[in-house]
Amino acid sequence: MTARAEPELPPDLPPDAPAALPYRLRWRPRGERPGAHPARGEGGDGTFRGLLPLIARPDPRRIDLRASLRDPFEAIHVRTFAPRRAMTVAVLADVSASMAFDGVREATAELAATLAASAVAGGDAFALVAADAEARDDIDLPASRRRGMAQEVRARLLSAPFTGRSAGGLGDAAARLPQRRCLVFLVSDFLLPADDLAGLLDTLWRHDVVPVVLRDSRAEGDLPAFGLIEARDAETGGRRLVFMRPSLRERWRVEARNRITALEDLFAGRGLGAFHLSDRFDADVLADFLAHR
Repeated sequence: MTARAEPELPPDLPPDAPAALPYRLRWRPRGERPGAHPARGEGGDGTFRGLLPLIARPDPRRIDLRASLRDPFEAIHVRTFAPRRAMTVAVLADVSASMAFDGVREATAELAATLAASAVAGGDAFALVAADAEARDDIDLPASRRRGMAQEVRARLLSAPFTGRSAGGLGDAAARLPQRRCLVFLVSDFLLPADDLAGLLDTLWRHDVVPVVLRDSRAEGDLPAFGLIEARDAETGGRRLVFMRPSLRERWRVEARNRITALEDLFAGRGLGAFHLSDRFDADVLADFLAHR
């Protein structure tokens, strides 16, 4: 079994930084920057892979004298290593008006800040890209490994206006992600047409995408059986009174389940597993998801 480096917080990180969580990749990154992830190719550092004859790997710097002296055929052996490299973690965030509901914005900010802290602590870069009806320059942060990224990510997502009436700009925002393959968390409530979502996922084909589905239990039927409730349109903010009754509540629940099932089918068709974040962010739940994805 190959050991995996666990990210550790630098000792001088500000006290309000989120806890760093370990994560692993399902692929081997390319690049030259040393990091925590097993990578493709050969390297002079990293995890010991095995021995090869010098004629197969002509690198005298890696000669293993002990193995060479033990060889009855007097062959010279060299050590080979699997390099470990850094890569980029990115959050592509939907910041349309429906994401401004109570608790949803805060959950988005804490999730993104935790991912930023985890990336920087593990030696990776972190990038934030956001959009509503169009890409949001006021929120975007280019890929960086600098200290304080987590706090800046949280501050931007908590202070920026979430007023756009659609998330149609996510496709354009996706073009701002690094060209080299990275781990992308697509954060949204996914209240957008299925064809638009399919097109967005196709745009992200080169990346390792983790959909993060923001869910509100109240919108999915966690409602009283009888009584007047005030309903608000997710994008326009329009309000109206609705007389809730058992049959209507059950219909809302069925529609909510069908929507989630349709999302899961769309993700599964592209080999993607979604992380569902309901009502509030829980770092322990995210850690368990990252460990088993």
